Amino acid sequence: MSGLLSIAVLADSTDLLPLLSQYLGDERYVLTYFTSQLEFIAHIELVKHEIDCLVFYSQQQLLPVINHLYDRGLILPVVIVHRLVPQNLALLDLPDSIDLSVSSSYIYQPSEVILAVTEMSEIGVAIDKAIAKFLNLTPIIVPASEDAPPAETEIAISEPTFLLQQQRRLAQKLNERLGYLAVYYKRNPRYFFRHLDRQEKGELLDRLKSQYRKIILDYFADSSQLNDLIDEFVSAIFFRDLAVSEIVKIHMELMEEFSNQLKLEGRSEDILLDYRLTLIDIIAHLCEMYRRSIPREVS
Repeated sequence: MSGLLSIAVLADSTDLLPLLSQYLGDERYVLTYFTSQLEFIAHIELVKHEIDCLVFYSQQQLLPVINHLYDRGLILPVVIVHRLVPQNLALLDLPDSIDLSVSSSYIYQPSEVILAVTEMSEIGVAIDKAIAKFLNLTPIIVPASEDAPPAETEIAISEPTFLLQQQRRLAQKLNERLGYLAVYYKRNPRYFFRHLDRQEKGELLDRLKSQYRKIILDYFADSSQLNDLIDEFVSAIFFRDLAVSEIVKIHMELMEEFSNQLKLEGRSEDILLDYRLTLIDIIAHLCEMYRRSIPREVS
């Protein structure tokens, strides 16, 4: 059971149970299913430090449960399943206190994931996404006079202790129990290559090119540092979500530089063909890191 994610479900009926059983395999999840609000709350109170994600499929019981969780300072990853598609959530008969017309509004907390019941085949992906977003959630305390809404990754709560404890616990659990899968969750999209400005992109590519140059120079030498250099380079690419085409571009630029140097020295360029193995090795390491880290539901 050490590698399983604990999922607590609250629904108005048992309708969702067959779908959850169908799409969430026993090899990764432990489901606890409730149709009673009181039983659900009692369970959360009892095992609150062991719950990895909540799933709500309940209109009538949703707000009272959320209010109770807030009163107790319990902020957890959550997937909210609705009978309507996400674009039509405004049509739901939710209490007036939940304002979905404001872009920064949310029902429970900013990292929640909304899923239509017609999309239940994606429930595993939704749970993974909810956990990933939860690990990047930032607790803030907003003064009563502050009108500005929290940012997308921030949540205003009076007691952030439980949230921080849950984030540390969940990150540690993923790291210890799920191995490389934890690495995937720790990636912050804010630092992805495509989200950087022009100067940041240039600085990153310069650093990567410098790292790759060291790998090239040491690749056919008896260097004890080579594996560390490759691991460092691949990790930087992985956490920046850099496209393979950028790696190939770095390789080709360096090969051109080395080719020009060899020509100036009157030496043959044939040796550079061997360094295709370096590029293949780097890409293989990167593919293996993705294979071992991305949740199985994500393609």
